[in-house]
Amino acid sequence: MAAATLFPIVGIKGQVQQRGVERRREIVDAAIELFGVNGYAGTGVAAIAKKAGVTPSAVIHHFGSKENLLKAVLDEFDARAAARVSSKDLVTALLEDAEHTMAHKGLATLHTVLQAEHLARDDEITRRFRERNRLLRRHFAEVLSDAGAVELIAFLEGALTVWLLDPETTDLKAMYARYLSSLQSGDTGPTPAPNG
Repeated sequence: MAAATLFPIVGIKGQVQQRGVERRREIVDAAIELFGVNGYAGTGVAAIAKKAGVTPSAVIHHFGSKENLLKAVLDEFDARAAARVSSKDLVTALLEDAEHTMAHKGLATLHTVLQAEHLARDDEITRRFRERNRLLRRHFAEVLSDAGAVELIAFLEGALTVWLLDPETTDLKAMYARYLSSLQSGDTGPTPAPNG
């Protein structure tokens, strides 16, 4: 008799675990949207809970704290970005990323707002942004020089800000395409060190 009742219990436990995963995803998605609009500092747990359709205590139950939720948001943001650019050449990956960014303005705003909020700090979130920047530099330097990688990141960050300020009159993908074309043709990029 114990064996006969085991399977329904396991099924229920699996359903409960699946529901917990779905609930965490809903909370992270709500936090992504609200952090992107209001910033981390300007978004309370109660607002995230309301957006996700849960109680504030459910947010704390799943994440332990607002800071842990922010870490989960950054993990999700990076996982989505990595999935978009894996196994593609650099130009194709960046142009597709520009299309994705234009279709998901909230995520782009989230990146910019969180990074700006943590520039003057030296905390775990600041270190995560710094490490992400270094990973991108190393990745881009495999195709370009290190100086070229730094310039490309500077262009990408600047282009994103220009687009976020005026998306109605700025075509992010076209900006990327022009810059990358110039970079490929050698019309832009770091000036070589002088000889002698």
